[in-house]
Amino acid sequence: MKVLIVDDEADVRDSIRLLVDWEEYNITDVLEACDGESAMALIERERPEIIFTDMKMPNVDGMALLQWIEDKAPSSKRIVISGYDDYAYIRNTIKHGGMDYLLKPISRSELLEALGHAAAAWRKDEEARSLNFLKDVEINKTLPTYWDKTLTALVSQPGSQQGAAEELSVAFGWSTVLECQVVMLLTDPLPRAVLGKFGRNPDLLHFLMGNICNEVIGSARNGYAFKHTDPNYGLVLLLTGELGQTDAKLKAMNDALFKVLGARFRFACSSRVSFPQGVHTGFRQTLQTARGISFLEDSPLIYHFGEPSTAPAPRTVLADYASQITTAVHRGEASQIGRAVSNWIQAVGQLPAVTWEDLKYWRYEYGLLRIRLLQDRAPAAGEPVPSSSPGLFPLDENGRLSLEEWRREWTEAFAEIAEILKESRLQENNAIYEIKRYIDLHYMDNLTLQEIAGEFFLSREYVSRRFKQVFNENISEYLERVRIDNAKLLLAGGQHKISSVAEMVGYQDGRYFSKIFSKLTGMTPREWRKDTEA
Repeated sequence: MKVLIVDDEADVRDSIRLLVDWEEYNITDVLEACDGESAMALIERERPEIIFTDMKMPNVDGMALLQWIEDKAPSSKRIVISGYDDYAYIRNTIKHGGMDYLLKPISRSELLEALGHAAAAWRKDEEARSLNFLKDVEINKTLPTYWDKTLTALVSQPGSQQGAAEELSVAFGWSTVLECQVVMLLTDPLPRAVLGKFGRNPDLLHFLMGNICNEVIGSARNGYAFKHTDPNYGLVLLLTGELGQTDAKLKAMNDALFKVLGARFRFACSSRVSFPQGVHTGFRQTLQTARGISFLEDSPLIYHFGEPSTAPAPRTVLADYASQITTAVHRGEASQIGRAVSNWIQAVGQLPAVTWEDLKYWRYEYGLLRIRLLQDRAPAAGEPVPSSSPGLFPLDENGRLSLEEWRREWTEAFAEIAEILKESRLQENNAIYEIKRYIDLHYMDNLTLQEIAGEFFLSREYVSRRFKQVFNENISEYLERVRIDNAKLLLAGGQHKISSVAEMVGYQDGRYFSKIFSKLTGMTPREWRKDTEA
């Protein structure tokens, strides 16, 4: 909390500063100003919670300052300290939000009492402000979610129209709406420019895009953009007014989206349908329209139900090329991986169209292929796993699928998998990992470095040095850790004596076992058992 003392007399400012134990009131900064003008600059910059001010000062006096504070910093608490017992001054103090009017010379008890009241009042107000803020945040967070669910039910569930329409008529002023249009803004796949910024936070993206669309729609009477609860359907616009301007508004939305996000999107529109009875029909029309959009086209970006669209064609499936890609990945040859992926992209490029449904199916196939390639191998702890690429299909800023970029990205993705499989094979065949596994399986035996090295026909020196290089700890340290970790599990069960646990994990001497256990855990075995039982 900050305090500002405003007085043209330096000794008065010093007196106030010295009379108060500021820390007792949780006040961290005590600021000073010699007149109202300099006080205004300080208030704007520092935002003090409590302000002491004199009345008679050069430049800007206390009366003018109080009036200015009421307008510019109304949440601050104001206390007047004046040498004048003047009714006009007192009246002005009360009128402009002053909490107290103290006369000079200053009484310490009166000063502390006034300060205490001001600090308590400010804290009470701040708690109320915080509570109201949290309520506003909660409302702002839950209200859009509520309308998302309500409008999703309206467009997707036949029979829900009448009940939802009555509620929406009150909330959005749709009581006189007789017809509407349903529009889907396709957000899957996302253009690369957008994916880079919002790929990890799709909810924020949909919130931002929904706000932009609603800004263009204008009055709620003209419609509302909402996020469909099925993520496959992205944003849906229910337009209820000015339907003759639909195309112009969608173009304006795309211009605004491009300005903010650096990319344009495709819209699938229904015909005009009755409201509310025809809303579900309108949504089915948008889905049918969306399924006919080809992402190989540059334009148009606005598609209407009933217009000529892409004719259904036999789907080219990734499964037909999976064996080529799998062979190339297992061989780990970059050129062969590139050729296998290029064959797939070439086949896609020969299609008359690449539709929304095609992309969704290929994403599913890609996921299966990736799982199959990695299914026999579990990554080690802390090791990076190849990304599954949430975007997967590169769209440019105009929503067009870039086959060359697709070829490059998939070649890199499969090459990354090939490299990890190669590392995995090397790891599996690496003697030092075999030694680690051997210790994991035989920790309860009386293992020595000589015995372990002999088991693998290696020198003690090599095993000791290489184990430390790979795992950053000595074999003896690792063996102790494995034994104590297993001892913890046995102790927690409560079924075995501590001496028995020691023998079960490879220690013949119970006291030595307790010493090692304490070193690694900071507790004796008995204390560990009691702690886990508690």
